[in-house]
Amino acid sequence: MLMFNRQVRPGALINLADNFIHLARLVRLDTRPIEIDALAEIDPSNEDAFTTWLSTHFKEGTRTGYIPAYCGFHPAQRVLMRENVNARRFSETNYLAPIFMEAAKVSSVKDWQIAALQPNEGVPPLPDGVVRPALLLGIPWTVIREQQQNLLAFGLRPRRLELGTLPMLGSLCRHLSVSGRNHAIAVCEVEYAQTRLYVVAKDGVHTLPPLPHGLLSILETGMKEVGAPDIATARRQMEEPPEAMKVHDRRVVRALSRHLKPAIDHFELRTGQRIDSFYCTQLPSRLEWLGEALGAAVELELISPDFEGWLANAGITVDRGSVTLNTSWLSTFSLVTNLGATLPTNG
Repeated sequence: MLMFNRQVRPGALINLADNFIHLARLVRLDTRPIEIDALAEIDPSNEDAFTTWLSTHFKEGTRTGYIPAYCGFHPAQRVLMRENVNARRFSETNYLAPIFMEAAKVSSVKDWQIAALQPNEGVPPLPDGVVRPALLLGIPWTVIREQQQNLLAFGLRPRRLELGTLPMLGSLCRHLSVSGRNHAIAVCEVEYAQTRLYVVAKDGVHTLPPLPHGLLSILETGMKEVGAPDIATARRQMEEPPEAMKVHDRRVVRALSRHLKPAIDHFELRTGQRIDSFYCTQLPSRLEWLGEALGAAVELELISPDFEGWLANAGITVDRGSVTLNTSWLSTFSLVTNLGATLPTNG
């Protein structure tokens, strides 16, 4: 009977990022709209909170076997960059490998999972013989297998394991196309030690070099601003920022904004495309205000998702409970709406 009941079991939706882990419970895996009845954001270092949440919301699953899960992850070793390719030559042995090796500055692709995707649709390029831009994606196999083993150790069996950046960028591409915007969107993934920068434009996703500052640099600056003795104390104070910090919030993000503004200006000069809005992701919900400060520092309009409309169009219903849906939840929910360009979960 377990074989016939497998599809009606609940499943987990998990997004593993540098600065948080998002958890959600999918009530059923075989019906639309997708119903989510529990959400949580936890610190990646808090394994007890992770296991407690799973055991609380999947009591039957933890007794009878693995919990089915849709998982996104953001490994530090990942490569995502825009390059020109000729898709007709993909059938040729080692055509894509040297292009990826040169672009990613790696000596071999033997131990890498690599792929090429259209920068606007997220699907493999058409084999029409035309040299055109593509997104080159690469992740070391060792990283994929390590993440699989970590999930299995927590009693999770990933039905899908994919780079969380891709569905998030796909959602922003669709937003650009339906909103009627004429200008591009700068997208920042604020990791702990660096920030990855993308541009979503009418001709698809562009990739820019990473910026050498992330959440750690912001916390270090905040430590000086509030006179905190260490990073942990500074973070606690910044999660409930005093009014003085809110007034001078641009000071806290200045290390990052000083690199972000020239990167945006260089893109506009090189491509002739104007950027007029800003999307910031991978910040914990209690530090969401840092994204607003960063957008203001570079004088760009901050985009905040209309989750009510977006979730309805995506066929998802969510019981938010006490969880605030900040911009980073777009990446998490996109994992179950845009299922293209995924990585295999075996190998």
